[in-house]
Amino acid sequence: IGMVLGPAVSPPSAPPAQTITLTVTETETVMVEEAAKEYLIGLAIAVSGGYSVDGPRRRNAAILAIDEMNMLLENSGSPVRFNWIHEDTKSTAEGAIAAVPKLAAAGVQIIVGPLATSETKAIMDFVNSRKIVAISPSSTGTAARVKDDFVFRMAPPDVYQAPAIARIAWEVGIRNLVILARNDDYGKGLADGVEETFKNLGGNVVNLLYDYTQPDLSADVERASTAVANFGEPDKTGVLVIGFDETVKIYDRARLDPVLSEVRWFGNDAVKRPTFLPPDAKEEIAEFQLTVKLIGTAPARGPEDNPVVKRFIENYVDRFGEKPSLYSYYSYDAAMVAMLTVLSAGVYSGEVFKQILP
Repeated sequence: IGMVLGPAVSPPSAPPAQTITLTVTETETVMVEEAAKEYLIGLAIAVSGGYSVDGPRRRNAAILAIDEMNMLLENSGSPVRFNWIHEDTKSTAEGAIAAVPKLAAAGVQIIVGPLATSETKAIMDFVNSRKIVAISPSSTGTAARVKDDFVFRMAPPDVYQAPAIARIAWEVGIRNLVILARNDDYGKGLADGVEETFKNLGGNVVNLLYDYTQPDLSADVERASTAVANFGEPDKTGVLVIGFDETVKIYDRARLDPVLSEVRWFGNDAVKRPTFLPPDAKEEIAEFQLTVKLIGTAPARGPEDNPVVKRFIENYVDRFGEKPSLYSYYSYDAAMVAMLTVLSAGVYSGEVFKQILP
């Protein structure tokens, strides 16, 4: 047996001992409250002149939307709130030109309004140059449709309403149409569109304009009566009135005219307003509309049994004591779209809003 002796192999040396010190501290969570942020929504909505009856209803709908949005923001803990500033555009282009710069001077970057096509067209140069967004609840006329502008519209344009009116009249047997339209951008644009389509269908048209600022429209009603009589075919002749609240005066005079009372009548979307029915209008005016089998066109809204529509109606009635008119729905939506745009943008800038809106 042999034994071999060699150098001893020692194990690796252990690392030097380390001292670890643990420090335990008490932490406290501090809630930092975000600073409140308030954004302005301008309301360039007429409450006098031609919109003296329906304008307040549309303004109220926008205010209701703002109040409801603020409640939602508060309940969610958001520091954001919306406030509104209203300027009466007085239903005229001149009134709109005076109103919108006042909103701009207050720092407004997004506006609900104006209502009429003539008003909307009048403020386009100003909002485009100042990069302020305007969302009209009810401007439908083609005169205020310009590519890549700062004006947006909630209601469908008259490029759809005009052919619809013409085709409805044609389909019920009308071959001669007397148009009595208010002399502004909206009235002329819609009347021309109806005339073009109706003539293309093979019909005859007399296109008359009236001065809606006049207190008495009897002479204009007489012109329409003469035009109807000249056709000599009462069973194939119809009358189309394109107007706003002043149309009540036309109905009131026409109901006394035997020539106009025996032909079919048609109307634009304004005939959906409560203005034309009791208690706002006389019983005789409502009876006249039944006698002439009045047909009108109007933009669509959701049915009243729709939960969203139902809630809007209930909230509106509770707040203002009456049911909303047709364009009140569009005014409410315009205000909601304006606020959602601001919230999406994260900054208060009309130039940014324009890029967000479709």
